[in-house]
Amino acid sequence: MRIVNAEGSHEQIGYEIGKQLAEQIRHNISSCEQEKAAREIESVRLSDYVRRYADSSSDSSLRMMEGLSRGSRISYEAILRFNALQDVLAPEECTTFAAVGKATPDGKAVLLKNRDTSGSYRYQGPGYHDHREISIAIAAKTCDGNVIIGVTKAGSTGVMMGINKYGVAAASNFGHVAEISHRSAQELHGVSGRPQMLREGLECSSAREAANLALGKLTKSPMSTPGMLFFVESGNIYVIEGGSADNMFAVQHITDGVVFRSNHFLMLDQLNNEQEISSICRKIRANELVKRNYGGLCREKFREFSMDHKNGPDDNSICRHSRNPERSVTVSAAIMEIDAVDPQKSTLDIALGSPCWAWNNEDGHITVRMNDDIETIPQSFFDGDAFKKYLRAEAFGEE
Repeated sequence: MRIVNAEGSHEQIGYEIGKQLAEQIRHNISSCEQEKAAREIESVRLSDYVRRYADSSSDSSLRMMEGLSRGSRISYEAILRFNALQDVLAPEECTTFAAVGKATPDGKAVLLKNRDTSGSYRYQGPGYHDHREISIAIAAKTCDGNVIIGVTKAGSTGVMMGINKYGVAAASNFGHVAEISHRSAQELHGVSGRPQMLREGLECSSAREAANLALGKLTKSPMSTPGMLFFVESGNIYVIEGGSADNMFAVQHITDGVVFRSNHFLMLDQLNNEQEISSICRKIRANELVKRNYGGLCREKFREFSMDHKNGPDDNSICRHSRNPERSVTVSAAIMEIDAVDPQKSTLDIALGSPCWAWNNEDGHITVRMNDDIETIPQSFFDGDAFKKYLRAEAFGEE
């Protein structure tokens, strides 16, 4: 995993990221093109889908893509297509928790995401590790003074989880619903991609504003694949669930309590694929953990949840492992704690690789305050060494 620091306009930020990560972007775009070819998506259908995606993207996202193109010397069309297809070709199977108010010992809002992804035997070369993509973290300061730190892929203008200087945190999950089990590989539905909606939400100064921005997109086009969005700040948690073959979505607003999601809808439960055992097992386990620890949900407790191996350590546990690169495993985790008094003192903890390994080794994780100097982050988080060192097929203690 690499951390990239960029500052300026969205185009300047894209340019700096593109220049620093040109090789990694090429690897990720190559992976995307391989998956697209395997799906045999018709070129006319794809062109229309990418056009609609561009029409729905914010000016800031499009300018960042233009900067990525200039900095990496990769065509704008390839960058745009990669971002448009990110959720469609590689949806992330994750487990997410958020707590606020009496659910926590001090009333602070806390968000945890365990990020689960699959790989492919086709992914070979220095841009990959064990046939899996190497994630990156970005730290971007825009001209208006906002700072966004998030985890993403090289070449993406979205984030999978992140936080901004206003104390707004965000994360997303894929939803295993019945429509996926019988959908043709060539089908393309909504163009509202979760990574893009998260980053655009982190341009907002409140979680409510971010949720409303995402809902505005969903009224025009459903999610590209079914899933969930979390927007969290001091005193508020918003969870949005949405399908992709229709315009169905639902919103949950929590001001005191705890919420969680595996890849299983709780509000739109009629859409779920009840044969998806992993999602159900992780949902049940998440419910056990939050009930047992209600009132004490904090950064340290969420770190324990992130390493939980009950029902595993494989598909059915929160911290997931596999020797098969085409199975989903947990590749990173982030815990965001919001400081209500001074949001710039909010804390972001990032673990690289398998959480059980990364949290248990000092060089596998970092803690960053939003007012910290990013330059203090260890070099191993820039060059990918920490990620490669702690992404393990076996659970911690089983080697």
